[in-house]
Amino acid sequence: MTNMKNSEKPFRPVLDFGSRSLAWCLNQVTAQQVLLGIVKSALPTALAEHAVHCVASGSQLLLYCDSASWASQIRFFNRAILDKLHGAGHPYIVRLQVRIVPPIAESVQPKRVPCLPSVENIGLICDQAQRGDELDVLGAALARLGATLNKRLMEGR
Repeated sequence: MTNMKNSEKPFRPVLDFGSRSLAWCLNQVTAQQVLLGIVKSALPTALAEHAVHCVASGSQLLLYCDSASWASQIRFFNRAILDKLHGAGHPYIVRLQVRIVPPIAESVQPKRVPCLPSVENIGLICDQAQRGDELDVLGAALARLGATLNKRLMEGR
């Protein structure tokens, strides 16, 4: 029999491990968000909405936007963006490249087509509804179902 206390390991947060890779990633994301904020402040409000992400790569800033038409308009603000970055303490960035984020493929739902019962089965439902008395809840529900199915069947022809 094993001792449970020896086999249990206490929970340690990810940041407590020696590699600190998650902390490095979080710092990179924060730095990218700061750069994106600076870039957006150099753009008109309508264009700033379409700048979605940026990454500094050496002396170049890669700015990602959501479509080609917005990318072409953002390119006109190249000098204004670089000037804003230099003023904010990023003089090492001397080139701006605007790229497009590929759209995420949306799942296409096939159009649902109702599968109606056959004419014979609709007839059986209606016959069963007529056998019950007027106070019968099931009979009333079957009568409504039969009427709806007959209506749908006539619309489909």
